[in-house]
Amino acid sequence: MKTTTGEVDDGEPESKPFRVLCLDGGGMRGAYQAAYLATYAHRLQTPLDGAETIDVGRAFDLLVGTSTGGIVACGLAAGVPLQRIQALYAEAGAKIFPWQRARALPVVNKFVRAFGLGLRRGDAALRSTLTGILGDRTMDSVYRDRGIALAVPTLDLNRHAAVVFKTQHLGRLNGRDNTRTLVDVCMATSAAPILRSMALLQEPGGAGTTATYVDGGLWANNPGLIGMMEAIEILSDRGQRRPIHLFMLGTLPSQGGEEPTRRGLHRAAFGWNFGLKAIAASLNAQAVGYDYAAAKMAEMRGDGSFAFRLPAQCPSNELRDYLENMDDARSKVLNALVRQAVSDVDYAWASAQRDERMEAFRSALARPRAQVQPSEEAHGRHQLRQRDDQLPS
Repeated sequence: MKTTTGEVDDGEPESKPFRVLCLDGGGMRGAYQAAYLATYAHRLQTPLDGAETIDVGRAFDLLVGTSTGGIVACGLAAGVPLQRIQALYAEAGAKIFPWQRARALPVVNKFVRAFGLGLRRGDAALRSTLTGILGDRTMDSVYRDRGIALAVPTLDLNRHAAVVFKTQHLGRLNGRDNTRTLVDVCMATSAAPILRSMALLQEPGGAGTTATYVDGGLWANNPGLIGMMEAIEILSDRGQRRPIHLFMLGTLPSQGGEEPTRRGLHRAAFGWNFGLKAIAASLNAQAVGYDYAAAKMAEMRGDGSFAFRLPAQCPSNELRDYLENMDDARSKVLNALVRQAVSDVDYAWASAQRDERMEAFRSALARPRAQVQPSEEAHGRHQLRQRDDQLPS
């Protein structure tokens, strides 16, 4: 098989699917994602495995995550055990979102968000926690060490531009993000307006130039469409014709929708909960729309490719109430999210016999791929092409 440069590619056989995992945003509900993946991996372990845990990140060729999903994706790409990622939410959640008691009270919580109480403290707590988990790993070091492609959406506030931080996994990429630390990437993609501080980052190669980033969920809370686009281009770049198996894992978002009164049609900032209701509507609409677009792109390939959202059961009434606030880090809320994740894993497990896509997910985690190092030839191609620093066309 030949690459786009005409050279022989000794890569994966064309019968082996190109696997992608896409992780939605959702604030503290990222605890659900971490618990879901950790539980599924645990269910797959056998007595012969001993104490060795499954490396979930290595089960995929490409990881894509937005906001809290970006944090989980970066951890998986770096080989961080899921138990440590779970601990981030359980142990540091209340530090990242201070004033937890006040946030849980009706009316009072609006004042906490309106005046930004605890934002500076929470920003420092998140960076400190991420540094303890991810260290000084960069996008380039993770890709070289693990061979897993990574894409994380964010938004450049200075230019109002959609941006995707990427490993150098395509020939046209110029390595813009190679020296970015995973910590900075996580800070940028998870900088949710109102709930968290913006992320002021130094631009690589910019001699001290800075840029301000906010949450990637503002334009790609469900990164499934980005994952499909990246996968298609990666395979084209490598000259491979493999089916794409793309899996999307949400953060158990509450069911969207409302019935406004006639008077409510003229609501102002207070009626929109100072913007949070608009953000929630956007997140829910994206999840549906991007799911459809990614699935349609996969279907049009005509090679058995698919985009599949991992199934979840309807949460309890009490949990639905908790899901309204993405900054709720109380222990009872986190416990409810983890409990729901465990139940959803068993529900999904049972569906594997009647759904080939669920069986494909189970097979991917059961047999993580061997470690693949990016070839020197591929890295040489990276220097030959220029890239756009916005959403790829």
